[in-house]
Amino acid sequence: MMLSTEGREGFAVKVRGLPWSCSADEVMRFFSDRKIQNGTSGIRFIYTREGRSSGEAFVELESEEEVNLALKKDRETMGHRYVEVFKSNSVEMDWMLKHTGPNSPDTANNGFEEIVQFFSGSSRVAELKFEPTMIPLESSWLCSGQVPIIGWGLAEGIIALAGELGLKG
Repeated sequence: MMLSTEGREGFAVKVRGLPWSCSADEVMRFFSDRKIQNGTSGIRFIYTREGRSSGEAFVELESEEEVNLALKKDRETMGHRYVEVFKSNSVEMDWMLKHTGPNSPDTANNGFEEIVQFFSGSSRVAELKFEPTMIPLESSWLCSGQVPIIGWGLAEGIIALAGELGLKG
């Protein structure tokens, strides 16, 4: 099913090739002849998992006509870079913003920060370090502090590790 920018899906363009140091004001100037919805709040940058700018952004516009006019800016330059402009919508924008950047569930350090937070009140654990360990599936022995969590969720893994370390509620 093809998504359109009509109706509830809003009016937006995706911009690629922005300078990494680009600000919302610079994007506003680039699209100065377009009606950006809510001013600089209508410009949503995409970030890497490290929190750095990816050089991409979504720009929310006020109408389908504004989208079509914004598409004419495709391959124009901003500084020394040419910028690509693609038709998009709020569904794509919301998905990308949710699944990219340092706080997205897809890049959230595999839950390690949540494990540290869980144990942070315990006086029995001085420091936790993230060190992935491979345990052969046929191995039936585990050293203290190792819990097999293959196929378990984060909560079950934390509970099992807490039990192995003797930390109760």
